[in-house]
Amino acid sequence: MISFKAQNKYKKIDKNSFTNICKCFSEDLTASEASTKIDISRVTINKYYKILRNYINLYYCHTLNSSPKYCYLKYFNFNKNMIFYIEHNSEIILLNDFRYSIQEEIKKSLLNNRKINCAKLLLNENKNTYLLLGYMNKKNSLNTYISERLKKFRGINKNNINTHIKESIFRFNNKNTPIFSNLSSLFI
Repeated sequence: MISFKAQNKYKKIDKNSFTNICKCFSEDLTASEASTKIDISRVTINKYYKILRNYINLYYCHTLNSSPKYCYLKYFNFNKNMIFYIEHNSEIILLNDFRYSIQEEIKKSLLNNRKINCAKLLLNENKNTYLLLGYMNKKNSLNTYISERLKKFRGINKNNINTHIKESIFRFNNKNTPIFSNLSSLFI
């Protein structure tokens, strides 16, 4: 695991306030909701939320090195961008963070056929590539989760969309794990 400590350069908040910010972040409160709850400015909370999100993105990218024998390639449309991801054993991995490449033809055929939303892939260990086994239509619960979660932020900066999507995938993958205990052990 990567060592990542939040630097409190300006000493504007104390340890107790930072603990409260971590609790609000783990409860998935917006900065405005957290600001009201713990009486710290929204701008300050956003600053610390950004630090926490950056940590999650670093941790997320460095821990997904698996190469499953088979997996599913899925996609969803977010703000007119097609976002592809791999699903294996109920774990979601963004295609950009996956260490194997997927052929462009598979992605194009997924997008062109409206009756399917998923491709089953098999690992060819000799060539370190994935082969297409077939197409199917499967439930896409990640799309619903991300759409519902990001609606509450009421406008995310274009530069921060990928960060929020990765955070959403992290939360989706770890929905049964207490996020606060992980954050508090790292930062507090």
